[in-house]
Amino acid sequence: MEETKKVKLSERTADRLYEMIVDEGRYAPGCKLPNENELSEALKVSRTTLREAISFLVAQGILEIRRGRGTFVAESLPAGGVDLTALSGLRSRVRAKDLFEMRLIFEPATVALACQRASDEELAMIAKKAERVEKVAAAGGDWPLADQEFHWAIIKASHNEYMRRLYPIINSAVGEIMQISQNRQHMQDTALGDNRTILEFLLQRDEVGARHAMSIHIRHLINVLRT
Repeated sequence: MEETKKVKLSERTADRLYEMIVDEGRYAPGCKLPNENELSEALKVSRTTLREAISFLVAQGILEIRRGRGTFVAESLPAGGVDLTALSGLRSRVRAKDLFEMRLIFEPATVALACQRASDEELAMIAKKAERVEKVAAAGGDWPLADQEFHWAIIKASHNEYMRRLYPIINSAVGEIMQISQNRQHMQDTALGDNRTILEFLLQRDEVGARHAMSIHIRHLINVLRT
């Protein structure tokens, strides 16, 4: 039983380290990782667990161990799935609408999964992110970024690896479109109202309600883009 727990912890550690490298960009290709003591402390795991996680990522081609020098992120990371980076340069309203329609395909399903799988701590974090969107918007700050963090928290709570890897790619394109939108205030008002509804259903773990609320939210944004 203890061995099973140990394996699961090393896998979770490898997943978190992968997220820090690929999703969050904390360590660029070719970059040296912090030493073992620092990294194990940052990840809150033992050095043994960290070594196992690193070994897993080395086998996946994510990390490289260079004798006498330390552990480095691979110069060329393996492909992480469908390459949608070309979306980040799209500018036209039609293409923007296409992007939001793509969100319409998978985000309602994702929030339904979050209702099933999110821990109480993850739901609390989602609520905290929603509150932050409200505060940032009221202060005239970068509310689109705060809103993306709210949606990212939902994606993570779905515990679906493919959705976790797909969202940052799509998100970069969404962020760019939000920056050039002529209807930012309308989008802000729409997002704030819709987020409250989504959160309400999430906290109740109401899959059907959350799915519909997310679908309506994306459709609202598509309509704003048309104006």
